[in-house]
Amino acid sequence: MNGGVRYGRVLKAIRGHYWVETPEGLYHCYARESVVKKAKGANPIVVGDEVTLEVTDEAKKEGMILGLHPRRTKLSRRIATGTKELEQVVAANVDNLVIVSSVTDPPFRPGLIDRYLVAAAKGALQPIICVNKMDLEGVADLRDILDMYRDLGYPVVLTSAKTGQGIEELRERLRDKISVFAGHSGVGKSSLLRVLVPGIQVKVGEVNPRTGRGRHTTTAAELVRLPDGGYVIDTPGIRQFSLWDLTEEDVRKFFVEIARYGAGCRFADCSHIVEPECAVRAALEDGHIHPRRYESFLRLLEEARGEIE
Repeated sequence: MNGGVRYGRVLKAIRGHYWVETPEGLYHCYARESVVKKAKGANPIVVGDEVTLEVTDEAKKEGMILGLHPRRTKLSRRIATGTKELEQVVAANVDNLVIVSSVTDPPFRPGLIDRYLVAAAKGALQPIICVNKMDLEGVADLRDILDMYRDLGYPVVLTSAKTGQGIEELRERLRDKISVFAGHSGVGKSSLLRVLVPGIQVKVGEVNPRTGRGRHTTTAAELVRLPDGGYVIDTPGIRQFSLWDLTEEDVRKFFVEIARYGAGCRFADCSHIVEPECAVRAALEDGHIHPRRYESFLRLLEEARGEIE
C-alpha cells in the first residue's frame, strides 16, 4: 500500500539499503537510480543525510528515496579505488565532530587530531577533543599538548568509559546535537557509546599487543538517539585519515594559530617556511606556536602540494 511522500533522516546505510527515520516511523528504503547517479563521491547517500522518500508499503515500512537534500555540514575523507581518488563522506548534517583519542593503548597521536581539526573546519563541524582511557598511566605526559589545544580554543574533554570520569561533561556537550565520533581503532569510541546509551548493543574491541593498534569493532556508521536528546554516530575506526580536496590555503587557514600570526607576514602568500619577515616563524621562535603543531602544519602543507601521500 502506498503511503505518500515523507521527509526523513538516514540513520543507517549499508550497500544500497537505507534506514530512514521520519515523523511517521522508520522505513527501510532503496534509492531511485537517478538519485544515486546524481550524487558524487564513493557513497551517494550517507548517515545523517536528509531525504525525501515515497512510501511503497506502509505495512512493511518500506520506501523509495526520491531526492537528497543539500548537506549543511559533512565529515569526509579521501579514499583510493583502483586508479581513482574519491571523496568518501562519513556523515552529513552533523553538529559536532568528537575526535576520540586515548591516553595510551593505542598511543596518543596529535598528528591525527590535527588532521581531524582541519576536516572539521572544512566541513563546518564543531570539534571536540575527547581523550579517553584516563584510568591508564601516562596522563601527565600529555599535559603540555592538551593545554596547547585548550589555549587554541578547542574544547578538551577527559573521559574514562571504565570509571565514568568526564562522561557527564561529554553528555552535556552532546545534548540536543548530532555528533559523530571518529578516531583510531581501539581508542574506546564504542565503549563511550555504551555508557552514553545504556543498553545499546555495540561490540567493544581490544588493542593488538604486537602492533599497538586497535581492532575494528564498528563496521558501519549508524545514527543513534541519545537518551537526553540528540544523536551520536559511531564510525568504524581508522588507521589513516586522508583529507579530501586539501589545498595549501586550507592548511594555512584551518591551523588557527598559523592563520592568526600569518596575517602579520610581509607577503600575503607567505608559505611560512622560507620567506623573510615571516610572522609565523617568529611566533614559533618566541614560543607562541607549539613545535608539534608547526610540524603537523608542514606535513599537511606537503600533502596539499602532492609531495607526500
